[in-house]
Amino acid sequence: MALTTEREPGVDVVADVVADVGSADGFEAFARAAQQRLYRTAYLLCGDAEHARDLTQTTLAKLYQHWRRAGAAEYPHAYAKTVLTRTFLAERRRRLRDLLALGRAGGTAPEAVADHPELRVTLLAALAELPPRARAMVVLRYWDDQSVASVAALLRCSEATVKSQCSRSLARLRVRLADAGLSL
Repeated sequence: MALTTEREPGVDVVADVVADVGSADGFEAFARAAQQRLYRTAYLLCGDAEHARDLTQTTLAKLYQHWRRAGAAEYPHAYAKTVLTRTFLAERRRRLRDLLALGRAGGTAPEAVADHPELRVTLLAALAELPPRARAMVVLRYWDDQSVASVAALLRCSEATVKSQCSRSLARLRVRLADAGLSL
């Protein structure tokens, strides 16, 4: 199934479609309904369209492997978002380990270059500067409109951790935007 990033008119991407739990048809219906929302979350987490598509595809592949359990979940879309977020965090940890190993071996880390329009790009760049876990908290809490409790459950941490990390992260984002002459 190819990943599309365009929204189909008349399709409710928020609905959790779970027909024929455990069947390929049930998974396809769910994937079609959920892929746009998963892509949006992935894009906000990683800040790169191609990486977001890859992350969404990886998430859907993992869901397909465990569709009998995922499709039977009370909230399959929340299950999918959990898989997406944990996959993102695991990839970041793996990349960090690789960069640290590269640094010890005397290599150089790749440079990130931001070359885009105003607020959106500045905000995405500021998000990218946040640690992966803090970025995940901000994206889930403010872009996905999830409660503090649901973000805490998703990331397996306390509600106080979510509140404090979000507060610190928002302060960092505001400073970065103010430096660019923009406001949040």
